[in-house]
Amino acid sequence: MKKRKSIRGSQTPTPTPPPIDPNDLAPECILVDKVYDWVFFANDYENKNFIPDEACRLAVSEALAAGETVTTECTPSDPEDVNVTATIIENGNPGLVRLVWTVPVEVTILINGNVACTFTVTTQFTDEIMLCVPVGITADNINAKATQVICRTDGVLMGPDPFGPMIPVRVVLCKDVQVEFPVKLEVLAKFCFPRPNNIKKPRDIIKCDLSVFEFPEQCPDIFPPANCECQATALARNADTTAMVGGGIMLPGTSDLEAEVCQECSIGDTFFTYSFMEDPDLPGPTPTGTVGPTPSPFDFRFTFEPSSVNTVRCDEATETLTAFGEGTQIFNNGTELVGYQLIIDNTNSTFQIILRNTAGEIVFDSGLVTALTRFEECDTFQDLLDDDM
Repeated sequence: MKKRKSIRGSQTPTPTPPPIDPNDLAPECILVDKVYDWVFFANDYENKNFIPDEACRLAVSEALAAGETVTTECTPSDPEDVNVTATIIENGNPGLVRLVWTVPVEVTILINGNVACTFTVTTQFTDEIMLCVPVGITADNINAKATQVICRTDGVLMGPDPFGPMIPVRVVLCKDVQVEFPVKLEVLAKFCFPRPNNIKKPRDIIKCDLSVFEFPEQCPDIFPPANCECQATALARNADTTAMVGGGIMLPGTSDLEAEVCQECSIGDTFFTYSFMEDPDLPGPTPTGTVGPTPSPFDFRFTFEPSSVNTVRCDEATETLTAFGEGTQIFNNGTELVGYQLIIDNTNSTFQIILRNTAGEIVFDSGLVTALTRFEECDTFQDLLDDDM
C-alpha cells in the first residue's frame, strides 16, 4: 500500500479578478412598428347647441326674460374618450386619408350661480390630410389619437322657437397621427419628432403604380425629416433698430424677437415671433438720398408670425444660422403673406430679419440688431458616416 505524502504550504486558492461581462456594439435584428409618417396638428370647431332638457330650457328662458344672471361652463373630455376613425381614400406617396373625430364635452348652465342642468354636447371634426400611405398600408396601420381637448362657452344666446336659448360651444382638438407597420430591422437610430401638417391636399390625386414589396416603401422625401445641422435661439426686447421699409425708406425704431430655431435639432421644433415699433419721439422716415427726415402719415408698426420653416442653413465657422420660410405680417389695418429670412449671428450677438412680398421684393429689412443669442452644432448621421471614412 502506497503512503500518501502530506501537502505542505498554504491551501488558499490563488485570487483572480472578477470576470468581465461583455456588451460590445453588435448588429441586432428587431421586430418593431416602423413609423412611415407622423404629423401633429390642431383645429377648432364652434357650433350652437340647444338645451336638451325641457325643464332646464324653460328655466333658462324665464331667467333671461327676468334679467337674471345666466352663465355657462364647459368641461373638456379626457383625450381617451375621443373617438376617431380613419379611412384611406387613396394609397400613395403621399396618399389621401380621411379622419373623423367625435368629441364629447360637458356643458353646465348656472342661474344666479346655481347649477340648473348639465348635459353632454358632441362635436365632430372631419379632416382630409396627406400622409405616407404606400400600397400595403391599411387603415389598421393608422394610429390616430387626441392629445388634448380644450373647450369654451360664452354665455347663452336667445334662439328661435321651438329650440329656445342656444349655447355656443367652441372645441379645440390637438391631434397626433402616425402611420405604423411592423417590420424586421437591423438598426442604428436616434429619436425623431413629428413633422408639421404642411402637405396641401391636391384637387386631383395622382395614382402611383407601386410594386409589391415585402414591406411597404418608405417616403424619404417627406419623413423622417432631415436633421438640422445646427440650432440657435435669440431674444431681444426694445432693441434699437434702423430698418429699411418698402421704397428704400430708413426708419428708426425698436425690435422685439423671441426665436427658437431647430430645437433638439428638429426643423419641426421651430418657433419665433417678431415685432417692430417705429420710434414715436423722432420725425417721420427718411427716404434714402434725402438730407433730412420728412413727416409721414403712415404707421409702420407690425408683428410677424411664421407659418412654415422651409430651409435652415448653418455656418459653423461664424456660428450663424439662417432660416427661410413664409409667414404673416400683421398690421393694425390688415395682414400680408410674405417670405422671411431670419439670420442669427452668435459671434456678434445680433440678428437680422428680411421680409419679401410674393414678387420677391424686400418690404422690410431690420438690419443688424443686438440680441442675446446661442448657437450649437447638431450631430447628424452624416457626421457619423464621415467619422468612419
